[in-house]
Amino acid sequence: MDTTLVIVTVLSMAMASALSAIVWRMLRVERQRSNARVAALAALAAEASSKDRPARVEHDLPMGEEPPRSVDIPGMFVENERRSPWGVRFAVMTSMALVVSSIVLFSLAARAPRAATTSAGAAAKAELELLSLQDARQADSLTITGLVQNPRTGVPLSRIAVTAYTFDGAGSFLASGRALIDVTALAPGGESPFTVTVPAGNTVARYRIGFRDEAGRVIAHVDRRQPGPVASNWQRP
Repeated sequence: MDTTLVIVTVLSMAMASALSAIVWRMLRVERQRSNARVAALAALAAEASSKDRPARVEHDLPMGEEPPRSVDIPGMFVENERRSPWGVRFAVMTSMALVVSSIVLFSLAARAPRAATTSAGAAAKAELELLSLQDARQADSLTITGLVQNPRTGVPLSRIAVTAYTFDGAGSFLASGRALIDVTALAPGGESPFTVTVPAGNTVARYRIGFRDEAGRVIAHVDRRQPGPVASNWQRP
């Protein structure tokens, strides 16, 4: 889940950076075009003014008369520079990117607890029934064989591992062995034998077995070899 959030955050930041670069380039091009239009209009206005202006007469004027004044209206032919709309557009695009990123992050964060709850519920429903169990001692090992069943009301299981732990008479741990049950995919109602071997010596007094799924979660098992819903995991070889 943490890796997914990091990936989404990096993608969002990359998208925002790309949008910023694109908008900055568009603003730069638009500003250059506006400056070029203003310069062109100013040049045209200057050229038109020079053509329409009458030739200057070089002679003295009598006293009491004032020379005619030319009317100069600055900026008549200069186009007022308009404020570019890309600033507002950039702000809107950035806000939209942030909103989309927030929605994605919140949806992923909300989906994670539901996925964890579903997985926990499936793990709680997964269980096995122990139908038989035998052991045989060799010179330096203990071989345990048995038969398990997936209840008809259970869930499909795959790659179930059985682990055996051996202990001495004082309850101290000695060694363990692990193996997969014979049936790789165990459907509800299906049965599978299993065999697991543990290195052992003459000090082994008891052993215990357990089951785990392919994700490493513990699968509860019920001993159906004797009456009652609960049976001891301890067995004497």
